[in-house]
Amino acid sequence: MSSMGDFFLSSFTYDYIRPAAASRTEYSLKLKGEEAMRNGRMFWVSLMMVVMLFVTACGAPGSGSNGSDDSGKTVTIKLWFPGHEEFIVNSMKTLITDFEAINPSIKVELTSIPWKDYFQKLSVAYNAGAAPDLHGLGFGQLISTVEQDKYLDLNPLIKKDNWEGAKDIYPDILEAGHWKGGQYGLLMPDIRGFMWRKDLFKEAGLDPEKPPATIDEIFDYAEKLKIVKDGQTVQEGLDMPTGNGEQIYLSMLLPQGQNFYDENNNPTFDSPQSVALISKMAGLIESGSVSPQQSAQLKGGTFQNGVAAMAFGAPKGFAALIEQVGAENIGFSVSPQGESGKRTALMLGTFMSIAKSTKHQDEAWEFLKFMFEKDNHLKFTDSAQFIPSLQSVSEAFAKKSNENKVTMEILKDAQGYLPSADWGAHVKYLRIALEEAYFAKKTPEEAVKTNIQLLQDEIKKK
Repeated sequence: MSSMGDFFLSSFTYDYIRPAAASRTEYSLKLKGEEAMRNGRMFWVSLMMVVMLFVTACGAPGSGSNGSDDSGKTVTIKLWFPGHEEFIVNSMKTLITDFEAINPSIKVELTSIPWKDYFQKLSVAYNAGAAPDLHGLGFGQLISTVEQDKYLDLNPLIKKDNWEGAKDIYPDILEAGHWKGGQYGLLMPDIRGFMWRKDLFKEAGLDPEKPPATIDEIFDYAEKLKIVKDGQTVQEGLDMPTGNGEQIYLSMLLPQGQNFYDENNNPTFDSPQSVALISKMAGLIESGSVSPQQSAQLKGGTFQNGVAAMAFGAPKGFAALIEQVGAENIGFSVSPQGESGKRTALMLGTFMSIAKSTKHQDEAWEFLKFMFEKDNHLKFTDSAQFIPSLQSVSEAFAKKSNENKVTMEILKDAQGYLPSADWGAHVKYLRIALEEAYFAKKTPEEAVKTNIQLLQDEIKKK
């Protein structure tokens, strides 16, 4: 504050005192000495009052944990969060209300945006210099844009406060927000567990308490569970989206000990394991176990709509499924085992990040810490149907339901996308390869080979 005050005082003296002194000299030629002295005293009194008012304003309790700016006024931080579902919006509003109750000088302005529009609108806001102070980001969105230097490194804030929350977050989950030594987001994870309809298993003559034990068995079960009438699939064996299909593909590839690009940014979806998997997935469409037409017509996936018997899904949708068909008819477990013996699940989720351009860094950080405090975090993740990031609340979360217990078990072996500034390109060409193989435009081998070449060409042009 002293340097800023010194600058202000030097400017004030230059602009006002020197001209005022000159005008007094001229004026004193016309006035009696006593009147001139009186005017001079009035000037200096006025000047001192202005300086005292300024110093008082600068010295007011202010920017920092209590949220006031330098004038003592309330600070408003803008928070954007992806997802417009009522239970998510209401959960965030409750969290904000609780935060504002103990931080009366910080107001949080919430904007909820559907996922399908979210990243485009966030990108526009950043490009226009109007980014929110604090916002959510999808898993791939963070790791593919972190190099653009848009997000604040949280490490200095964590170290300054010696924030215990960083030690409480599961190491793998904390690591997900790392990039070149910086911490650019705190993840609230989501996972893709294996789900099946027990009632449909019974109807197909399968044991409802025994889901597929291996990835290969998923394909065998899918054939037994499909129902085709008059050449039309009326019940799918497996919910397998043919557009944006990287999630289910990866859910079945990770247990094989594989991924679709490596730590050195090299695409690997042409590996023998990947090609074999894509061939089996394409076979489900050819046999009618998967119906692309069904997926295109239904909102929310064929499993959620009761026309598929198996899926890789998020616990977030479990409550709605139970309400539709009853808890007794839904199974939820860790991923079936791959050839490698692994049961690795796909981990996604929502990162919370602070814009590097924010003018309210301290206030945004206060809210973020509040969001990841033990009691607040458990309350929010439970109502918003997220998975807790904190080790200290995992036991309490698991006790709430059997689904939560399974969720925490799945989280023990879960993997997200590898950090890559080219994540978007990797996903784009993988999607094209999958669709070309699914619809027999190319053989699986040709599809992956062609698209990996296009991917590598695009990366080289950057």
